[in-house]
Amino acid sequence: MSNSPGRRAVITLLMCAFLHVSAFATDAKETIKNARSSYYSLKSQGLKTFQCEVTPDWRKFLENTDKKPLSASDPRLQKFGGLRFSVAIDEQGQSTITPFMADGGTIDPSLSQMIDGLKQMLSGFYQTWTALVFTNPFPESDSGTTLKQEGANFRLLSKDGDSDVEILLNKDYAIIEMRVTSTGSKIIMLPKFERTAKGLLLTDIDSDINDGQQKVLLGIAYQNVQGLNLPGHASFKVTLPDQIVMIEVTFSKYQTTKQ
Repeated sequence: MSNSPGRRAVITLLMCAFLHVSAFATDAKETIKNARSSYYSLKSQGLKTFQCEVTPDWRKFLENTDKKPLSASDPRLQKFGGLRFSVAIDEQGQSTITPFMADGGTIDPSLSQMIDGLKQMLSGFYQTWTALVFTNPFPESDSGTTLKQEGANFRLLSKDGDSDVEILLNKDYAIIEMRVTSTGSKIIMLPKFERTAKGLLLTDIDSDINDGQQKVLLGIAYQNVQGLNLPGHASFKVTLPDQIVMIEVTFSKYQTTKQ
């Protein structure tokens, strides 16, 4: 969960590399136009901003860490079982994440490392999710990307600074793979989408950083909030060379503003 070069590269991929098209011309522009219209976008559904509360499943987290069932009287549950996070997403999809105790009490200073790790995890989640669901994976403008057809699939190739970016789409314009390569860093992301009446909706991402040095599995289940698909539950599995971190969170108490 540290602010590693690999993590920064993932964020760079998600925030900066979502598709600019070149003069491959009409075919490329038409492909991007069709792809853009194929995705579920909360912005296009009229959502402007939202706030919510995130609650980690501390029991499952500790049981996964200890690899055994947890006693209801375990002092760690008493210590941080009430720790929550409030999240605010602005019009640009930027997140503000604030920890608090459910009972209104003061947060134990010894939890600072745990809080920092969870804030980074949630920040990474929202950077990924807002790029693919809150807005749209494909911008309205087009410049600088090459389109290649590979059978029934489409591969988009572009540069972001010194990074080479590739995004592979299937015939239904669903993103199969996102890949970014730069000096000393290689990230491969394999997203999955559910087809809804209003477009493709992200449900899972399987990520590999630097040939297995770090792997991240993310799963998302949605809930209906005023007619909008917003996260209701997410599961994370982060595999590092010396440990595996697993945690699940629930999202509740949504407050939305619409355009």
